[in-house]
Amino acid sequence: MPGSVQAIKRQFAELRRRRVFRTMGAYLVVAWLALQVADATFEPLGLPLWSQRALIIAVIVGFIPAAILAWAFDITRRGLVRTEPATLARRASDGPGGSRLATPVIAGPMSAIASIAVLPFTDLSQARDQDWFCDGLAEEIIDSMCCVRGLRVASRTASFRFRDGSVDPREIGRQLNVDVVLEGSVRKAGDQLRVTAQLVDASSGFHQWSETFNRKVEDVFAIQSEIAQHVAEALKMTLTGPGLGRAVRYAPQNLDAYEFYLRGRQLLGQVNEAAWRQAPRMFRRAIELDPNYAQALAGLADSLAQQILWRFEPAAAVLPEATAAAAKALDLAPDLAEAHVAQGHVRSLSGDGEGARRAFERALELNPGLFEAFYYYARQCYAHGDYARAAELFQQAFRIRPDDFSVLALAVAAVDSTGDSAAADAIARRALDGLLRQIELEPDNIRALYMSAGLMQRLGQGEEGLAQADKALRLRPDDFSTLYNVACVYSIAGKVERALDLLEKAIQNGGGNLGWIVNDSDLASLRSSPRFQTLIASLRDRPAAEASD
Repeated sequence: MPGSVQAIKRQFAELRRRRVFRTMGAYLVVAWLALQVADATFEPLGLPLWSQRALIIAVIVGFIPAAILAWAFDITRRGLVRTEPATLARRASDGPGGSRLATPVIAGPMSAIASIAVLPFTDLSQARDQDWFCDGLAEEIIDSMCCVRGLRVASRTASFRFRDGSVDPREIGRQLNVDVVLEGSVRKAGDQLRVTAQLVDASSGFHQWSETFNRKVEDVFAIQSEIAQHVAEALKMTLTGPGLGRAVRYAPQNLDAYEFYLRGRQLLGQVNEAAWRQAPRMFRRAIELDPNYAQALAGLADSLAQQILWRFEPAAAVLPEATAAAAKALDLAPDLAEAHVAQGHVRSLSGDGEGARRAFERALELNPGLFEAFYYYARQCYAHGDYARAAELFQQAFRIRPDDFSVLALAVAAVDSTGDSAAADAIARRALDGLLRQIELEPDNIRALYMSAGLMQRLGQGEEGLAQADKALRLRPDDFSTLYNVACVYSIAGKVERALDLLEKAIQNGGGNLGWIVNDSDLASLRSSPRFQTLIASLRDRPAAEASD
């Protein structure tokens, strides 16, 4: 009997998944309206009595074909598509805290759904102090969903713009060009955790799947993997690849360490000097709490590498710590792609270009969907004058995050440096369109402002570009990245002295990647200036890693 009940439940679940109930409800409503119209109009129109009876029979007879069609086909934003069968096997057991744990095994062809946005989870805790946790949960799910073959996942930057929950999922789907949206909430009380996740169809606004997980806080890593598995099942896709289960396999032993790791990662992704200076402190605190936390060690190495690259700290002061952190991360987790990225960073800074190349390539082998591997490898290639490889890697990074147009903007300079100006212009136009759309949504997005300003200069929109650059400068007048990129804008515009003023201020603030500045095509108009040569000499005289030369 229990088996029969479960079989019936599975059949009902499959009918709901295929939207048969919804379709037949709509059919009955339309049929009733048609009969009401017929009753009111057939006789005045002089139609024979049998015509109304024929309509009733047609409605009744049509019910079965309509149900069959509803089972077999689905209406999506791509039109009418066949609903593929899914073979589902569930192994149910009691998880920690008494909640249900289901591990679906999925087979069958890919569904018509090809894209998803994962929003930051809403903090429903009483103190409203778990935003870092909510963001980290969403980021780990994004990483896991990148393991779904054939699924395009909106980047963190794009999805997290909608963190306040005020935008309808259908509008989010339109703006991000995705088929489904994953949203949810977190409520934390003591050592108890309640996570609710729901998958919403971006075309209709209806839920495709929803589940609540009641667990102990330490089970958060299992919850992350389960949500990704359930979403893949709901999309009739298969979750595979090197990143699958990583959240559990490399979970820290201390939950406080996880908090500091997430905070460090948030700071590292902000692309400004103040955040980059603070990030290592977060990773160090995570490592103090959990000395064998491989991801925190890799994060520390990366954050210190950024400080060395941009001359915020002398290499002699921090390179030994970065090297030790990267080596330990690799010893603890030799199959962790992030550890190899960290190793690539420190090898590059130590002057071992070939070792850096091998480390980055190994990271790409382990996780071909790791954006950071492509991005940092591209920057390393560009800083060392390997423009063709840099251009290829930047564009591959963009394919992983197709809504991060700042990466595509970086590809422009690399392609231009290979001598292919026509291709660089085509990429510039595409990147500019995307950045301007981003500015419409976030008018104070500093990075989008100065990146778009440089592209406008390149494409002949000089005055508009300078206005964008000046706005970025007003918003963040002392930030190295802003000063440097606005200097590039003025250099492209041919305003050499203004560009040199800004570049000098950026370098005086303690920043500057010598290899990048020497090879940056945006600064071409400055290179013949004695003042520029003096600035370069001042960078060479500073204590720094040989690899930046």
